[in-house]
Amino acid sequence: MAKMTKERKGAKTKYVYSFGNGKAEGGAKMKNELGGKGANIAEMTNIGIPVPPGFTITTEACTHFMNKRKHPKGLDEEVAQHLRTLEKRMGTKFGDKNHPLLVSVRSGARASMPGMMDTVLNIGLNDETVEGLAARTENPRFAYDSYRRFIDMYGDVVMGVDHEHFEEILTTT
Repeated sequence: MAKMTKERKGAKTKYVYSFGNGKAEGGAKMKNELGGKGANIAEMTNIGIPVPPGFTITTEACTHFMNKRKHPKGLDEEVAQHLRTLEKRMGTKFGDKNHPLLVSVRSGARASMPGMMDTVLNIGLNDETVEGLAARTENPRFAYDSYRRFIDMYGDVVMGVDHEHFEEILTTT
């Protein structure tokens, strides 16, 4: 089980670490806490590689959910706070029809494991926000292809629907 990450004695457990814009909470030595991808993206940020802002949810939070089938106390609030910070950094808002914030979810175990959850890109797109993305980028094809990819990935990774069902409609219309 994951080692408890405490900010200080008596403080609540920290489940979310931010990265991007030239600074990160954590680094390569925190692979047990942040997973391989989380630790590496924090390290890339710390050494000056331009990494878009984001946040990593700890392996401890994942282990808690896997064991108890519920989020650990305080996780939802930490995620909401980090999402608000990300909105401010990006000048967008999750769910906003005109300037939607899009996020990606990637798994990142402590050690690479075949069969782990794949990436889901473009979370935040829906029938309304795709219109805002199309207008903002002045590229409807890009916006709708991004939405299609989100639906395809979500269907495959989260719902277990094979990619072929999403590709079939592209070849028949």
